[in-house]
Amino acid sequence: MPKLSTEPLTPEQIEHQKNVGEVADHIEGLVRGGMSIAAAAQSLSTGFFRVPPEMLAEGRHTYEKRCHLVEEWDDEEGGSTMSPFDMESWYGGPKESDVFWPPLYNRLSSEIADGVVDVDKSSSRVISLGDFPGKQLIDTRGLVLGYVQSGKTTNFMSVIAKAADLGYRMIIILSGTTDNLRRQTQERLDDYLAFPNRSKIHPLTTQKNDFCEVTTANALLNQDEMRLLAVVKKNPARLRRLNKWLKSASATTLAKCPILVIDDEADQASIDVGARRQSTINKLIRELLSHPKSAYIAYTATPFANLLIDPKDESDLYPRNFIVSLPRPDAYFGPERIFGSLEAEEGITPDDGLDIVRIVSTDDAAVVRPPTKKEDFISWTAEIPSSLRTSILWFLLATTARRIRSNEIRHSSMLVHTSMRALAHMETRDAIESELHQIRGAYAVGEPALLHELRTLWETETAKVDAGAFENMRIETDTVIDGLDGTLAKAKVVVDNYLSEERLSYPKNEPQTAIVVGGNTLSRGLTLEGLISSYFVRASSAYDTLLQMGRWFGYRKGYEDLVRIWMTAELRDWFFALSTVETEIREEIDVYAKERKTPAQLPVRIRTHPQMAITSAAKMRSAVKARVSYSGTKVQTILFHNEDQSWLAGNIVATERLVADAKRAGHNEHEFPNAQTRGFEGVDSDSILQFLHEYKVHKNARTIDPEPICKYIQGQNKKGYLTKWNVVFMERKNGDVSDLTLGMDEPLKLLQRSKLSPATPGTANLKAISSTWDRFADLDIDKKIVAESFGLPNESKVRDHHLRTARKMRGLDKVGLLVIYPINKDSRPNAKAPRVAEGLQVPLEASAARRNVERIALDAEEHLIGISLIFPEARDESDTVDYVTANVDTDYLEDVEDEIDAADDQDEKNALQEEAQAK
Repeated sequence: MPKLSTEPLTPEQIEHQKNVGEVADHIEGLVRGGMSIAAAAQSLSTGFFRVPPEMLAEGRHTYEKRCHLVEEWDDEEGGSTMSPFDMESWYGGPKESDVFWPPLYNRLSSEIADGVVDVDKSSSRVISLGDFPGKQLIDTRGLVLGYVQSGKTTNFMSVIAKAADLGYRMIIILSGTTDNLRRQTQERLDDYLAFPNRSKIHPLTTQKNDFCEVTTANALLNQDEMRLLAVVKKNPARLRRLNKWLKSASATTLAKCPILVIDDEADQASIDVGARRQSTINKLIRELLSHPKSAYIAYTATPFANLLIDPKDESDLYPRNFIVSLPRPDAYFGPERIFGSLEAEEGITPDDGLDIVRIVSTDDAAVVRPPTKKEDFISWTAEIPSSLRTSILWFLLATTARRIRSNEIRHSSMLVHTSMRALAHMETRDAIESELHQIRGAYAVGEPALLHELRTLWETETAKVDAGAFENMRIETDTVIDGLDGTLAKAKVVVDNYLSEERLSYPKNEPQTAIVVGGNTLSRGLTLEGLISSYFVRASSAYDTLLQMGRWFGYRKGYEDLVRIWMTAELRDWFFALSTVETEIREEIDVYAKERKTPAQLPVRIRTHPQMAITSAAKMRSAVKARVSYSGTKVQTILFHNEDQSWLAGNIVATERLVADAKRAGHNEHEFPNAQTRGFEGVDSDSILQFLHEYKVHKNARTIDPEPICKYIQGQNKKGYLTKWNVVFMERKNGDVSDLTLGMDEPLKLLQRSKLSPATPGTANLKAISSTWDRFADLDIDKKIVAESFGLPNESKVRDHHLRTARKMRGLDKVGLLVIYPINKDSRPNAKAPRVAEGLQVPLEASAARRNVERIALDAEEHLIGISLIFPEARDESDTVDYVTANVDTDYLEDVEDEIDAADDQDEKNALQEEAQAK
């Protein structure tokens, strides 16, 4: 960047800058109207304008800077270069003359002052990557990836406002599949956009009514200065009406009417997966986009299904033009922050997340889940097991404490999600209301048993998560219990489903204290204000569905320490895996963006690795074939039969045979450049395959399956890849020498890995044994140098894709890596390991925010042998293997198609009534 002068500008310089800015404005206006940048500049050099060449060059440069098409650097001479990003950008950002964005910006500035700049920047990026409204034909397909409950609505409201300023005349928001989410979205858009611009925005839907417009399309679409806004549920009846109405407009009208379709929760219902309902909705959305000037932008936090759409089908919804990943806000509570991650550095206790998850026993889960068979459901009566009662009591206590802290009554919610069946919700509501009635009565008379229960619960829970770690005020036990009367008086139970007459709402001037019971309406998009206690035992068969069910993700400012989640151990384990899967997807998107590739040029890969098999196996009632690629992946063992001496000893023997085979082949254990790293370089794949056949994996392992792994290796061997493997034994630095040698020349220094608590009898869940840097276990490279080589500020920013690239550059793109982790059977939790909580500035051992209460001694019968297999990226990305998922007990999984069909039938009736009333 040229050196900035400290001298004041002369009047001539001020006038020159003004003229340059006007030239940039003219170029931007012409580009918005459909010209290329070069054509716009050329038009200003001739004819009426005849802008001087030097001023035209400055004006073009100024415009390109606005669009981030150039970036400048500071050196002795100054200069600029084309940016490696946003090569297709055309939008220079909001202008002073804009109508719809300025009032929204001012409103957001007053509400999210710290985040409004990010919202402005990211929404402008979304706009710039789509087609400009002046083009003769508009056919944008884009995807915006946010986080569950993290402000996606704010982002697409900003996109809508800017699109309206640019000339998009009709804006359609496809808002989930439930009435409540549609109404909630409509309410926000009315409040933030329609009402402030009521003379310029014509709503085609209301909070009460979905689409049933009777005014002719031509009459509305031909008003150039008017913007039409429709919030429509993804429902066949509503979409048919919308399409019929649009088609009633003339071809001339539609040819000059830019239409923007925002698809909220875009992975739900919009994707054609072959099922009758999804195929119908997908067809109707495509029909909506068949008009000459239509842009489609999908919003979701779970893009798995969207990224698996066939890119070759140009009429479908694959995001061929762009994918934008929104930044994660600092205060956001996501899967990794709550459940931790699946990797850990040696000497550092794995990040187990916040200690806020409470386990619901199998017996309790069976009580609250309704029978799956209709004939059994008729006689079913909901009960309140001890875990559900505890979660209710915690909701009452935590709500009271939060209100004492803030000195005001705010919305506070509890989620109860046990089933998708609407009638089951009614039964559960009755049982909870009865329990609340009993609690109110016992509290009113000061029943000692209840007061003791409340006191014990409050003191136990607040000892596990320290309020001070989040700079929140600690509340004394007596103060909370004494304040319960107000919370008990206001507490109510709300059922939210297609049958309920009373729907969930959060009026601005009526703070709610609501225990919300529901299914589908609560698991997609809907925001539960002040969610503080969740009771969640309805299992899902898909990662995306499971993530979306996590209504507890979001912002919990001021009560971070009070949030609690009750779920089964199985669900907790699934969420552990989710935190890693989600991170991997975002890293893939970042890689393609930095390589200046569109999704059409380089589709974002979603590796269907064994962790994804959790979803496939869970929804299958019998064995089923699937396909999996191990290209670039890393799998590890985390479950062990710690009480089975024979099973553990068998893995020791298998490892000893691997060592013996390596030594017979002429290897020695000091073949790596780092003298402290022991292992073998270039072991034949036959020895690795034999080891994997002999090594025993826990029957419930969800992250590693030896059978498909061996098939994959054998397939790669035929192509000349993975014929050689490096084998590394991980040892504890400065650890004590053990009695275990595994056939090595010297005994091993065993690792310390404690197990999660509560533990399943006979099973030790270590959650993580490997770290990101284990991909470099066979290399002697300084971590700081690796970070610097990728232009990263420090080694903590290094991700797995960086290390994959580095291995490839070092010629290891055909070599596999087997890392072996000998683990001390007497491992104890490491209370001294320094860890820093996300968003906090103090080491966690300095507080109780995330102390190791979840971990207990390993207590194994023999030393454990854990393994991690680390694969290079395959030369052929289509390299996959068939595998067969395990046959699992899925009696608790519900077939909810009947519920969805019934909801659709009810909506068809509602649509007919609303249409009749509008006439």
